[in-house]
Amino acid sequence: MKPMASTRERTVALILFEGFQALDVFGPLDAFDAANGLVPGSYRLQLWSLDGEIVRAENGTRVVADRSVHSNLRPDTLIIPGGCGARSLQLSDTQRKALLAIARHSRRLVSVCTGAFLAAELANGPLRIATHWKYANELRKRFPQLHVDADVLYVHDGNLWSSAGIAAGIDLALKLIADDLGEAVSIACARQLVVHYRRAGDQAQFSEPLQLQQRTAGEFGGLLAWMLANPRSDLSVTALAERTGMSQRNLTRRFTQTFGEPPAKFVERMRLDHARTLLMQGLRIDAIARAAGYQSADAFRRAFERRFSVSPSAYCQRFGPTPPAPAGSTRRQQA
Repeated sequence: MKPMASTRERTVALILFEGFQALDVFGPLDAFDAANGLVPGSYRLQLWSLDGEIVRAENGTRVVADRSVHSNLRPDTLIIPGGCGARSLQLSDTQRKALLAIARHSRRLVSVCTGAFLAAELANGPLRIATHWKYANELRKRFPQLHVDADVLYVHDGNLWSSAGIAAGIDLALKLIADDLGEAVSIACARQLVVHYRRAGDQAQFSEPLQLQQRTAGEFGGLLAWMLANPRSDLSVTALAERTGMSQRNLTRRFTQTFGEPPAKFVERMRLDHARTLLMQGLRIDAIARAAGYQSADAFRRAFERRFSVSPSAYCQRFGPTPPAPAGSTRRQQA
């Protein structure tokens, strides 16, 4: 994509405080910088400190801020990162007044991950806000007026944009770039950063099988890890029973007690969840079907439509980089 000059420079300011999450800052920062490389002069990138010129990140990295915050600053986009400092920071009256004034005059107030704890103090009204699933309940308790959403990658309500964990901050930055400069520029940024373009905000923060895996302990922990790593293998009740040394009846009973559904239903859901990930990479339908453990592309399509009420190709058009090519066709390699 040929660089072209921007007709407008937008100031994007990222707030620094002791204990900020480094990737919450540098992930979005690099996304906007990539946009500047494609459309020079689009963004003026600034690091603003709440207190002091040198600020230490949660991982120990020391960062030199461009300036300290004060109430007369007027960025286009104000980004608040997460980190342990965001959850524990006690703003002074001066800091709170300055941030409130800056947020009020910004076109966009953006929080990444647990930056929601600071953004919540600046939000105006009962807005919807996203954060990392691990801290959602704490955020709800501290700010009961907000509608905390722990199931999405990012969300937009009023002038407040908020995202879940570290990688979701990049997804959100790409969305903001698309709004400012167009989809083509945002896609080019994603390719430069070598990230998926662009996970939609309403995608779940993590897959259902992964949620189950995180809650699972005991006898099926090892089996589930093997199943997730080997979706193409024989995952019939007979094969799973043999692998665990249980009878088929006993395996089905105990598996259902643990996961809330019988093995066959869980296997189908796990395979389809894996297939969704592959669809976002733009792979061919027949290749995805084989990788997910289906005997044919038609069987995979039918199962996918039963589960998600949408065809694989339609899903890919929404979430993936390009629609997957049908079996037997060729795909032009993208430059």
